[in-house]
Amino acid sequence: MTVKEAVPVQDEKPAIDESPLIEPIGFTPVQPKSTRARLFFSKRALIVAACLLLSALALYYLVIARSLIFDTQPVHAKISISGFAIPLGNGHLVLPGNYSYTIKAEGYLAKSGEVEVSREGHSRHSVTLEKLPGHLQIETDPPVPVKVLMNGREVPNENGLVKNVATGSMRITVLSDRYLPFTREVNIEGLDKTYRLEAKLRPAWASIRINSNPQGATVTVGGKVLGTTPLNAELIQGDRVISISLAEHKTVDIPVAVTAGVDQALATVTLGPADGLLRVVTTPEGASVTVDGEFRGHTPLELELTSGEIHRLRFFKDGYASVEHTIDLAAGMQRDLNINLNAVYGRVRVSSVPPDAEVYIDGQFAGNTGQTFNLPARTHRIEVRKRGYETFDTRVIPSARLEQTVRAVLLTKEQARWQQVPPELRHGAGGTMKLMRPNAVFTMGSSRREQGRRANEVMRQVALNRPFYIGTTEVTNREYRRFKPSHTSSHVNGVSLDNDNLPVVNVSWADAVLFCNWLSQRDGLTPVYLTERGRVVGFDSAANGYRLPTEAEWAWLARYDRGVMRKYPWGNDLPIGNNSGNYADSHAAKLIPTVLRTYSDRYAATAPVASYNPNPLGIYDLGGNVSEWIHDLYTIGTGLSSRQEENPVGPQDGDYHVIRGSSWRHSGLTELRLSYRDYGEAPRNDIGFRVARWVN
Repeated sequence: MTVKEAVPVQDEKPAIDESPLIEPIGFTPVQPKSTRARLFFSKRALIVAACLLLSALALYYLVIARSLIFDTQPVHAKISISGFAIPLGNGHLVLPGNYSYTIKAEGYLAKSGEVEVSREGHSRHSVTLEKLPGHLQIETDPPVPVKVLMNGREVPNENGLVKNVATGSMRITVLSDRYLPFTREVNIEGLDKTYRLEAKLRPAWASIRINSNPQGATVTVGGKVLGTTPLNAELIQGDRVISISLAEHKTVDIPVAVTAGVDQALATVTLGPADGLLRVVTTPEGASVTVDGEFRGHTPLELELTSGEIHRLRFFKDGYASVEHTIDLAAGMQRDLNINLNAVYGRVRVSSVPPDAEVYIDGQFAGNTGQTFNLPARTHRIEVRKRGYETFDTRVIPSARLEQTVRAVLLTKEQARWQQVPPELRHGAGGTMKLMRPNAVFTMGSSRREQGRRANEVMRQVALNRPFYIGTTEVTNREYRRFKPSHTSSHVNGVSLDNDNLPVVNVSWADAVLFCNWLSQRDGLTPVYLTERGRVVGFDSAANGYRLPTEAEWAWLARYDRGVMRKYPWGNDLPIGNNSGNYADSHAAKLIPTVLRTYSDRYAATAPVASYNPNPLGIYDLGGNVSEWIHDLYTIGTGLSSRQEENPVGPQDGDYHVIRGSSWRHSGLTELRLSYRDYGEAPRNDIGFRVARWVN
């Protein structure tokens, strides 16, 4: 059908439509919404925005973040960091700030700490974890309780397990009763691991076969009863003493050296009959007892005597007659013996110088000297006392066969004191010194009429009474080098002055007194010379240390002879006697221009000390060999004064010191005299010294 056919034909008269009437209603147009707003709040838009924000934050984080790296030992340790941290390679990416960290690894002690990450740079830290201690399990064969020593020190263990052992190599020693020590070197790794050590223990004993005749004897070792003979006993190695005892028989002790694993069979021990027992008492007690000549002790006493033999006993005590007795005891027999000792007396006469002194015997007043005392024949202490004198003390044993005499020579307190002072001593450097106790008044210097006299030999009245020690020889090179090892006395035209036993030369006065101070300190004495910064500034005349001799002492030693002042070392006349000393003789002609052509002392320069005869006081070389430094400062008087000087020591201040005595360089009449005086301060090859000491 066509379109036209579909259109209905309209009649002249409209048809009536019975369908409901459709009426229009009110209409308000809807305003269309914006498309842009719908797109902005869409889910998709929000996701995109969030991604952009996260990207911006991540970028910002990456810009300001810094790396935090830990170099750990061990390298596999686990690292925990507080706060926000991004793992990055072998480190973490963190913002600047402070962070706490903890580092852990199996077998190690965890370590915690804090680090600061700054804005300026990255942070890198090295951390070494401490290993956990290890453990040691000792398994013994056979399984026995053990003691464990590590490097020689015992450590606690539980069934052989030693816990918490420090890492490293150590020596392990396993000890167990009746077994030999087991020792091994082990290396403990630590890391909480257990090291197992197998210890095969070897027995420390040996089997010892013991037998006796008769049998059935008790065997004891170290106080422990092991059984009766015959017996096989296991004894720990070492030196052992096996005691074998049987009733009514003597106990026998056998020393045995036991070696682990080496069994022994001892020879059969024959047990002899037991000793008898004798209980001895004497009146009075305390008597000495001998049996067959052998001392056995003092009464009361128990004596074990061999049975079946006759024994000779002797009893003796001071003041009593000795008693002899014989006895025979059966095996195991016990017996008591009482002995009475009779007192014995002897006569002792006591005399004294001076007489009429009091006598004390054993602390009790007995009478006066000149008497005879009847005393028991035992040791007595006898004292003789008198007012103003030291007590005489001695001991005596009176004898009944003869009268004895005690003669007491009583000394005043002064005499007794000097008896305690040694007449000779050796000082710390090795030299010998003699005690001098002068009590003399003499004139120092020389008369103007004396041939060879010098102007400085002014005569002085001197009283010398202060005791002193003086060196018998001059100080040698050996002695001086103990003070100053580097010193050399040098030589003269190839002739040595430096041998050990030659007198030291080329020393100044200050060198000599510093040696004296050193020697004083070495021997525990008070130094005489006062020093400041190594310089001598004075002296202390009350000190007891070593010093140089005073001029008065030297003059008395060299010249004073029974009230007369000697002129020369050998006497008062020329020529020089043989062996009189070391002067400028024919042997020195190549060294010095003027010599004694007719005298020979065998040495061109210095001679060993004590090569020639000493003077009457036993002092060597006061004339000849070397001149000597003197304690006194050099002064010259104006003439003989009526004032007497007592023990002069010279002034405290001055420029030069006195030199006394001739030397190996001297041959002239002036220098050979004992009154010759010189002065100086500096060293010379013919000046030495000797030491002295006051006795306070």
